[in-house]
Amino acid sequence: MPDNRHTNLLRTIVELYRTHWRLFWCIMLPVAVVAISLDIAQFFHFAKLSENEMRNTFTTPSRQVLTATSNINTTSGITPTIASTTNASPRVDWGLTPIPYFGTTDGKGTAWEWKIKFKSLDYGALVLLLLTLCPLSLAVARISRGSGVSETAEELPPSTAREMWRQTGRKALTVFVATLLLLLIVDVGNYLYVLMQWLIPSHSWRFQFELGYILSVVPYIYFMVTLSLYNPCLILENNSLIGIFRRSHALVSRARFRFFGIYLLTGWIAAVITSVLIGVALLVFSMFISELAPVRETLSSLKFLVLFIGADVEVVLPQVLSTPATVAILVVKGLIATFLVPIWAILTTRLYLERVEAIRGATLLH
Repeated sequence: MPDNRHTNLLRTIVELYRTHWRLFWCIMLPVAVVAISLDIAQFFHFAKLSENEMRNTFTTPSRQVLTATSNINTTSGITPTIASTTNASPRVDWGLTPIPYFGTTDGKGTAWEWKIKFKSLDYGALVLLLLTLCPLSLAVARISRGSGVSETAEELPPSTAREMWRQTGRKALTVFVATLLLLLIVDVGNYLYVLMQWLIPSHSWRFQFELGYILSVVPYIYFMVTLSLYNPCLILENNSLIGIFRRSHALVSRARFRFFGIYLLTGWIAAVITSVLIGVALLVFSMFISELAPVRETLSSLKFLVLFIGADVEVVLPQVLSTPATVAILVVKGLIATFLVPIWAILTTRLYLERVEAIRGATLLH
């Protein structure tokens, strides 16, 4: 492939999304509505649990008051939390920088943290959006079939959202089980860490934090890269449940470092998009919602500029945010996630088609 293949891939992704965004959004809309609604319900459920836990568990000196409140940040939008009303301060997390981890606190109580964030899957209700990867991959393959690299090059019905879901519905059980299995596999490092904590007393570990970090991140990266083509392998080929992941492994095996680099860059771009869009939304909301004044004060400074490198600006409010404002922030978060998922579907499907073509060409040469 030519040296400018990364540029061509980026151009292809942008062009496909720009030209067919209506199709992609029509495919995602039913699942997105359900996922965002469940995310809102989940937030208020956990907020209630946090408040009850605080009342039943925490006892503090009279001069320090713990209260249920809202954590506003430009990565997850808003999360329920428990905080001291005497120590609520903004914080800036840089989302992607080299090791080692480093943190410091300035005189104003603002904590600056530099750390690598590889784990990007949202294990809340929005994880349901992963179920749309298969119909999205099918749509991308149908659109790309004229390139001669798709294995489904026969005459097919027009690409519509209904048709994509109808085709996916034939493998509905496999799609659901494969998605669940993927989530379980990529988190295998966490299971190993928990098992080691159970088998080995933690006081005998010299580098407990470092070991936990390695066991959490390294297997996660390996499996996310190796199994990243599971969605096109599932929907475009006739594979068994195990065969889906074996096929993805076979396609990725000789280009693993290239895939890792592409995914790392894609993750950083997604972090920038998320931080900027949520940051702008929070600034707009703060003009009409007085409770968000601390957010406006934080983002009005130069800290807003760090959003353009994928940073996470976090503000713990001194009180629980009102229900309408909370719902508005969660809806924005859900819409941004919905916007990003087709990018991943286009990327993985195009990489799948590229690898199929490369392997087929190598076979013909031999």
